[in-house]
Amino acid sequence: MNSLSAHHSLYWSECCSCSISSRGRSFVSAVGVREMSTKLTVDELFGYKVVAFLGEGARSKLYAVKDRETGGTYTLKHVVFDESRDKDDRYLKQVETEYATLKELDHPSIRRMIALKRARPLFQVTEVALVLEMIDSATLEQDPPKSLRRMVTTFAEVAEALAHMHERGFAHADMKTGNIMMPEEREGATRAKVIDLGQSCKLGSLKPRFQGSPGYMAPEQAAKEAVVERTDIYNFGATMYRAVTREYAETVLVPGQSKSRKVEEIPPMVPAAERVVGLSRELSNLISDCLQLKMERRISSMEKVAQTLRALESTVRDIAI
Repeated sequence: MNSLSAHHSLYWSECCSCSISSRGRSFVSAVGVREMSTKLTVDELFGYKVVAFLGEGARSKLYAVKDRETGGTYTLKHVVFDESRDKDDRYLKQVETEYATLKELDHPSIRRMIALKRARPLFQVTEVALVLEMIDSATLEQDPPKSLRRMVTTFAEVAEALAHMHERGFAHADMKTGNIMMPEEREGATRAKVIDLGQSCKLGSLKPRFQGSPGYMAPEQAAKEAVVERTDIYNFGATMYRAVTREYAETVLVPGQSKSRKVEEIPPMVPAAERVVGLSRELSNLISDCLQLKMERRISSMEKVAQTLRALESTVRDIAI
């Protein structure tokens, strides 16, 4: 069973309800719906035929959709502003942010953006849909490579994608194993894909809110300081640590907790090589260098991280992970 079929089987039984905003008598809704077994299911979104419900995030729902004209299949991220539960339009803005960033990027290891659709009843945007490249795969969190050499190649591809973002003036700001997809091999080739740029920003940006993921967050993110290249380097170090050891690195925000720790409260991190027997010392050192709590002690650029990983590809002793 491919992953799209697996997603379909897993989520189709859930209620795929979408709020439909009032648009006045002359407004035709972007969403087509039908009643089925007392559950509201989606037939159409912004002119795309809905093939399957893939899952949902904080305020977004993901669908596999088909373009009726071209027959192309895509992923559609749909967000609806609901005044009854949403204090502000931050979730709409995250989709707009992802669109604005993806417009400026062009890298084979970054998920392609196809289009952004908006619904504007009475001149106010109440729904957005970001149409994205369909990637038929699990994430690095769900299905990591089983060999160290393949893992290093995956890391190198992601590092190169992040270096491309930095070159274009953007930070991802939420790098983690769940935001890397692992397409199945086709004709002997495969490439990791960086996804979910909803928290991306211009390098040097000050975030108005506490943002980041538990187990990956850099100290400067918890302090709401400027997001810079080395912020992504820290997040990426935590990503490599998690993928290799299956444990979370010691960061300011522990998974399962809502309150961040002060830097001085963070215990010393166990090096990856001490958790995984036979792990390359060079790779373990690279991960530790990325995870330095003091920003100035981290590796200076993602390009250097990528170069080190590419060098390790051919020299690392391959072991089962």
